[in-house]
Amino acid sequence: MLTPFDIWSTVIRAPFSGDVTQEITPSFLSPEIKGSPAIEERVVREVASYGTQLGKVLEALQALSAATDTPLPEIDALVEQVEAVKADATEALRAEAEAALKRLKAVDEDGWREVKGG
Repeated sequence: MLTPFDIWSTVIRAPFSGDVTQEITPSFLSPEIKGSPAIEERVVREVASYGTQLGKVLEALQALSAATDTPLPEIDALVEQVEAVKADATEALRAEAEAALKRLKAVDEDGWREVKGG
C-alpha cells in the first residue's frame, strides 16, 4: 500500500534523510573565493585539484625540512595521514572493482574476458 510519503519521498528530502556530501570545488559565484573565481575554477578543472596542489606544497615543505635539518612533525604526521587515507581508498576501490568483475563474469563471460584483456 502506497502512502503519500512514498510518493513525495523522492521529491522532498528531510534533513539528514539522504546522502550527506559536500562539494569543495569553488562555484563561480561563491563568496568564499578571493580573487577571480573564474581563474580558481579553471585551475582546479584544467591544472590540478586542491589535493594535488596541497600535496606539492607538503612535498616542498618536507624537502626543505630535510635540506635544512628542521623537523616538521605536524607536516610529517599530516602526510602520513593523507597517505593512509589514500591507501585505504585504493584498497576499497580495488575490492569494488574485483566485485564488479565477478558480477560481470557471472552474467557476461565474453564481456568479462574483454575487460580483463584476454
